[in-house]
Amino acid sequence: MHPFHYCNVTVYGFHGCNTQVKNKILSGSIKFERSANSYDWLGAGVYFWENDFLRALDWAKEMHGNSAAVVGAKIELGHCFDLSNSFAKNLLRFSYDDLLIEWEKASMPALRNEPHPKGKGNHDDLILRYLDKVVIENAVVLADMLEPNVHYDTVRAPFQEGFPVYPGSTFREHDHIHLCVRNPELLVDLFDPELVD
Repeated sequence: MHPFHYCNVTVYGFHGCNTQVKNKILSGSIKFERSANSYDWLGAGVYFWENDFLRALDWAKEMHGNSAAVVGAKIELGHCFDLSNSFAKNLLRFSYDDLLIEWEKASMPALRNEPHPKGKGNHDDLILRYLDKVVIENAVVLADMLEPNVHYDTVRAPFQEGFPVYPGSTFREHDHIHLCVRNPELLVDLFDPELVD
């Protein structure tokens, strides 16, 4: 059995943006822009908060102020590199070791995740994920080599983020499941979440 067999499911995701981008995406005049920043948490692709409209809206407000907006999407995960899965985490370890060897050969220091440069949020979140991005991208390449007939459409991971919800809690205020859609054809239905009953 394929290790990600149970990930071939459909979920709802929410993408934070501004009103202008939302209207253009929903009208079909533009498509989602693929994020390819060096600090992206799950590699290159289109990012969604799984089943969390409010988190997407909070992020959009932080980025776009009064023009904040959210686009909803029904997403088929397809072949999903799911980091809640033990197989995927084992492959991450292998990917990291593989990269360490390459960096040592090139006399380069290992990349590191970093906190927000302006000190926003919880310093321990290491919100700039320079290391994680390259480890995940390399892991997906290695996974494709291990299984040439399988190409990963999405990357999915749970994250702890923010400060404790209440004193002594291990739940954080911004805990979420993040989705990175590598194959935009799996965005099967776009909608305005503010118009849904």
